[in-house]
Amino acid sequence: MAAKQIITLITGANQGVGFEAAKNLVLSSTSHHVIIGSRDASRGSQAVSDLQSLPNIKGSLETIQIDVTDDKSVDAAAEKVATKYGHLDVLVNNAGVNNMNPNLRESMRVILATNLVGVASVTEAFLPLLKKSDEPRLVLVSSSVGSITHASDKTSRYCSPAGTPYRCSKAGVNMMVAQYGHAVSAQGKSFKAFGADPGLNATNLMGDADSLRARGAVEPHVGGGVIASIVKGERDADVGKLCSLTGVVPW
Repeated sequence: MAAKQIITLITGANQGVGFEAAKNLVLSSTSHHVIIGSRDASRGSQAVSDLQSLPNIKGSLETIQIDVTDDKSVDAAAEKVATKYGHLDVLVNNAGVNNMNPNLRESMRVILATNLVGVASVTEAFLPLLKKSDEPRLVLVSSSVGSITHASDKTSRYCSPAGTPYRCSKAGVNMMVAQYGHAVSAQGKSFKAFGADPGLNATNLMGDADSLRARGAVEPHVGGGVIASIVKGERDADVGKLCSLTGVVPW
């Protein structure tokens, strides 16, 4: 009898840590079926092609077009998953943006639309499908820079006046982890919600990858590994918390 597949949707998985999380999962076990969520359908298809060409791939893949800032796109994606599978086992809200726009108001609107409102939109659309899974997991990708504990501690390396819009968006995501943790607890112990902090990775999210490496950024597979470890149940002792490579990040 074939092993039951774990159906996982990762938004923004055509590149960066989302792509690396998908790679980690499909290389680790035949039980993982990963849906690559991508705003650009062609980039999603390319990501699937790139992953399928890897040697020793075990899991399976497909892609779905989803723009987290467009409710119609989000709802259409949820309907496709519902029609094809009837449920979703794991939702990883990974899609995110950042910018260096000096106009705080403009920057806030753009970043919060994706990083916070987009997370809420996707979660609400897919929550009914998660509830139909035997062991549902909700993973919200956040960051240590959203920690108010760190931001208010002058000795912390995360205490900085820079990047306010992005920091605010991730502080909001941290609150959503806590709030969804309350909401899903009513579904029983099998429903688990987590925050995932991939750390500073050498991707194009925070600027040029090479300049980030010069600042000590790790390669994206490291951050992707943090996300994948949560999906695979390796961080279940930290359910309801913000999980990083080194432990739990304070709110």
